[in-house]
Amino acid sequence: MLRSLNRWMAWGIGGLLVGFLVWQFALFQQELQRIPRTWTVAGLAVGGRSLEEALDAVEQALKTPLQVHYRDQILMLDPADLEVQLDRETSRELLREALTERQRPVAFLQFLFRQPPPPRDLPVSIQASPEKIRLWLLEVARRYDEPPVEPQPDLERFTFLPGRPGHVLNISLSAERLQTALAQATREVMLVVDEKPAPALSLTALGQFFEAYLQSFDGTAGILVKDLRSGQTWMRNGDLAFSGVGAMRLPVALAVARSRDLAHDEARRAQVFQMLTNEAALSALQELIADLGEGDPAKGTEQVTAFLRELGLVNSFIAWPFDQPGAPPAVVTPANSRPDLPTNPDPQQQTTPEDVGVLLEMLYQCARNGGPLPLASEGAIEPAECQFILEAMAQNRLVDSQGQPTLLAAGLPPGIAFARRPGWTNETRTDAGIIMAGQSDYVLVVFLHRPLLMEWEEAVRMMRDMSRMTAQFFLGTP
Repeated sequence: MLRSLNRWMAWGIGGLLVGFLVWQFALFQQELQRIPRTWTVAGLAVGGRSLEEALDAVEQALKTPLQVHYRDQILMLDPADLEVQLDRETSRELLREALTERQRPVAFLQFLFRQPPPPRDLPVSIQASPEKIRLWLLEVARRYDEPPVEPQPDLERFTFLPGRPGHVLNISLSAERLQTALAQATREVMLVVDEKPAPALSLTALGQFFEAYLQSFDGTAGILVKDLRSGQTWMRNGDLAFSGVGAMRLPVALAVARSRDLAHDEARRAQVFQMLTNEAALSALQELIADLGEGDPAKGTEQVTAFLRELGLVNSFIAWPFDQPGAPPAVVTPANSRPDLPTNPDPQQQTTPEDVGVLLEMLYQCARNGGPLPLASEGAIEPAECQFILEAMAQNRLVDSQGQPTLLAAGLPPGIAFARRPGWTNETRTDAGIIMAGQSDYVLVVFLHRPLLMEWEEAVRMMRDMSRMTAQFFLGTP
């Protein structure tokens, strides 16, 4: 009897347990149709709601303006401006997949023991116009970006004002962040702003000084500046033809070095030295040209011009011996074929700031056992000869009536080596050379032209100022 009663009690308890489990499983199935209370959707608390109710709440939340931070600026963005819409079908599938993952025995056991699922945020899918996002960000960048500013020239103090750092919106990364934030109910996003350091001083800043300085000049200026360390170059009218004046004595010296043994011929070395250091030494110049032509000055000038062509300098030539009677042949170059030719270049000898700069750089390289001069001359021009020419040019002590350096040398600090070739006519004044200061070697070429008369005092002042600012750029001297 007792055993029968126990059996009935066991069956009863078992039946109650089964019924409880069935009842709990039914509740669990109902629970699977709703968002768990510990879960959020797009950052919005919608626990306990059905999928459609959750999507309705999210859709409403995503229509509210988005708070966008650009550094310390706060912008309000209406999602409608970007054509933002909730993709309900795709979002519904995402939520269903997440809920389906809960249909596991372990999830039912957690439900039985009233253990809520771990917190989780479910994503939704939106549609937005990528083009309108990009355009909106571009407008933000236009309004709030502050690009870094490179050092600026100070024309009054002949120095460079320090550069300024800046900040620039990163359009690509900001678009990704914005796209993600538009699908979140938190309605706040930080744009990606790249901090930019102040740029280093560059030749662009020096070029800005030249352009500003020459605004009041009513003539024509040709300028070349070249950093012999980096190879960077800045030019103004670099390919414009000017009268060759004293600059064309340099190719004469190099042509002599190629055709004669300048390293051991003391007489010719003395003539070359005199030609390069004394502007009045026309006899030495004429004798060297005649010697190049085996006694015929016209052939001598042809030798110089032919050598320039071998070096690729097509805009420079000597068409006729200096101070010789007769009409020089017409020499057509790209530089003197320009329709705008305000410099009235001498038909006997012409060059450009670029050609002079290139020739000076070649001489500098040759003196250091490099560059194209030894190769173009098949070894006839030796580094020692280039070094001699440089040293001779550095002895050109052109001074004013008070014994002070003039033209470009007037703007250089004391003790700086300057291998130069100055020259002038009534209309054109020039000075060109290599400033050698160890790690800051550079080439500076300046031509100044004004019809009828380029006043000497004005040319001296302008070249002094431009040389001073260039020295400030390269050497850091005021």
